[in-house]
Amino acid sequence: MKNILKIGIATLASAALLSGCIKESFPTSVASNEQVNSNPAALESMVNGMAAFVNKLDVLGGEKHYDWGYPSIMMIRDLMCEDMSTVSSGYEHFSDWIKNQYQGEDYIFPQYLWNFYTQFLQTANAVIGAVDESSASQTQKYYLAMAYCYRALINLDMGRMYEFKRNNYTTAPELEGLTIPLIKENMTEEEARNNPRVPKEALLEFIMGDLAKAIDFFGGNSEDGTTFSRSSMNQPDLSVAYGLQARAYMWAEDYTNAKIAAQNALKAGKYTPLNESQWTDTTNGFNNATSQSSWMWASILAKEDDVVKTSILNWASWMCSETSFGYAFAGPFRLADVNFYSQIPDADWRKKSWVAPAGSAIEVPMVASTSSYDNTKLPEYACVKFRPGDGAPDDYNVGAVVDIPLMRCEEMYFIIAECDAHNGSSASLVDFMRSYRYPSYTCNASSTDAIVDECILQKRIEFWGEGIIMFDYKRLNKSINRAYEGTNHIEGSRFNTNGLAPWMNFCIVRSEHDANLACVSNPDPSDLVEDIGE
Repeated sequence: MKNILKIGIATLASAALLSGCIKESFPTSVASNEQVNSNPAALESMVNGMAAFVNKLDVLGGEKHYDWGYPSIMMIRDLMCEDMSTVSSGYEHFSDWIKNQYQGEDYIFPQYLWNFYTQFLQTANAVIGAVDESSASQTQKYYLAMAYCYRALINLDMGRMYEFKRNNYTTAPELEGLTIPLIKENMTEEEARNNPRVPKEALLEFIMGDLAKAIDFFGGNSEDGTTFSRSSMNQPDLSVAYGLQARAYMWAEDYTNAKIAAQNALKAGKYTPLNESQWTDTTNGFNNATSQSSWMWASILAKEDDVVKTSILNWASWMCSETSFGYAFAGPFRLADVNFYSQIPDADWRKKSWVAPAGSAIEVPMVASTSSYDNTKLPEYACVKFRPGDGAPDDYNVGAVVDIPLMRCEEMYFIIAECDAHNGSSASLVDFMRSYRYPSYTCNASSTDAIVDECILQKRIEFWGEGIIMFDYKRLNKSINRAYEGTNHIEGSRFNTNGLAPWMNFCIVRSEHDANLACVSNPDPSDLVEDIGE
């Protein structure tokens, strides 16, 4: 049954299906300082829990088929923009985000996002609250640095999603610039029950404080240059802390410091942008962190993970078109928007991320057909950027075991390029594109605004499907354009906006307000932009 039912408080209470952050802020099983100091494995387990939560299955209860962790939310953010369309299918469990339906405070879809993020936040707060910084060992400081990075990631995502920005569809001057309640470690129940949304500036200050500690604890300020060396790519490190700092400065529109932070991120790690063979590799392309020279941070799945064992509630099921076990195989393929695709020149090998339309000169490498999977049946514009694990299209125990990028060094290059663009220069963009994408690239933009738009276009091509572009749309108040002649967006989602799309001001759910009376939600954006067809 489709999950479009309005959720009342009585339902929440009786079914115990959903919970606000008040209940989630007071776990009974978090280790104390004494327990952590006497049993280091307890803290290590909590730290590992942060990385594991990225792929947390079923935070709502009831096995909703969009409820499979952070990668699902990455996809949701892209589906809410314009560059990712989908094939019309009765199996499309994300259609209400695509069509901007049921996004108000009383509905299950925003409840999923809120529950996931607030529970995720608790995993970081549990680590931070369990360690006394003044007496922490070096290992504990490294663990704290990871927790501060995760908390910064979560607060930065939530701040940018829930910030109310003025738009042409909803009006709430009293909410402009407000983000989320600050949910800190070791909060009392009284504090949590009277915890208003804070202004953007206050949340940024909090995030920057966390990242300053992470940078320090990772060794960013060490005199001898010794820094933390991680054992797995799903652990943040110094380069990731700087990368998060660059994202935060971009949100603040502090382009001077964003550029510095991005440069620091590149200096702190040994990364090189992906080349064509890595990008289009049908075995390891965008699914194997160890073979991806540009990946700074990744989610790493194993066949024992719950989302893999479901076979269908995972990243590969939805994003890897070349599978026979997943949802894409059942119909709702993720496609490149036709208008977006048409703006990519054939000389740009990133165009091979999607099945080329009939008559195209582009030759797209694809996983070999099998008895169950036939690559000739993929629709035009279908995504082949993300490959099934080991290029295995039929066995989910292999094909769904993939790594998913959370941060790539190319993002830092594009941050630097956009920062320069705001000063009227396209030099950084041209240098990156010619050095790492295609030598014949030219930037014909001359005005500052046009250069910024060109930067964003190239970033859209680069990061299609990776869940970060919506933040640029919201920061820059960019319009959505899905209704045009020849569109491949499904019926019910063919709409254009005049400036910022109202659904990018996400709604905080009623269950949070009922528990925390100081917290008010954004206006319901549902159905405010009508489908106008082609």
